[in-house]
Amino acid sequence: MTRKQSIHEPGGFQVRHRTLGIYQGSAIDLAFWHPSSSMPEHGLCRFSTRDKAQALIDVLCSPACMEPMDRNDLAIEPYDLAEHDRLITEYPLPSAWETPT
Repeated sequence: MTRKQSIHEPGGFQVRHRTLGIYQGSAIDLAFWHPSSSMPEHGLCRFSTRDKAQALIDVLCSPACMEPMDRNDLAIEPYDLAEHDRLITEYPLPSAWETPT
């Protein structure tokens, strides 16, 4: 049985901050934004629906967030697959096999 790779299918949404850039994901309770994160190798975070993208905005702007953002600084836009592909091609993550120990 072959698995269809949905990463290369068109569609989806991304979240952009007016000054920080496009949301890439989060780790250790920090949100990462391209290009301000300086971590382009991770590509862009794609949300399958507008509602899921809106849910992220709701969390980032809520009192539950350590430093809530201004809702007016965030926008939902169509996912930029070409930009995602460019980032992960031009800035590939090194493989664990290639990293000297």
